[in-house]
Amino acid sequence: MSSNIAHLIKVASNEISRSVNDFASDYDLTGTQVQIIDYLTGLPYDEDVFQKDIEAEFNIRRSTATNILKIMEKKELIKREAVESDSRLKKITVLHKAKKLQKNIDEFMKENDQKILSSLGAFERRGFLHALQKLPEKLQSIEQSEVKKQ
Repeated sequence: MSSNIAHLIKVASNEISRSVNDFASDYDLTGTQVQIIDYLTGLPYDEDVFQKDIEAEFNIRRSTATNILKIMEKKELIKREAVESDSRLKKITVLHKAKKLQKNIDEFMKENDQKILSSLGAFERRGFLHALQKLPEKLQSIEQSEVKKQ
């Protein structure tokens, strides 16, 4: 197996995605849709969430988020409503159909996290989680500084 870091992360990501997609297919959903439902239902009840929040949370482009959310709206999982203060903004509301899935999604996500972390010791887990949380931000920062140099 390669020791190329990007390759190793990609292989691990593919394995995790496959697991989430397998779970999601039981509900005629994609792994990303399941993760978005999990994210939305995990927010405080009174917190407004918009497409830009989904884009930031999942590090996806606007066009990707638009397509995913349109499909989720067609499947009656979410509703997008215009906001009075800014007609360009659409508040995302989780609908009953998605809320009914949340218990199963939550159980799966916990089991999946446990499966991933079970092969690591407690010290390794802390370091692993810390590195995963920092990595996207650090890579974006490096990329932005390289763009400025050009």
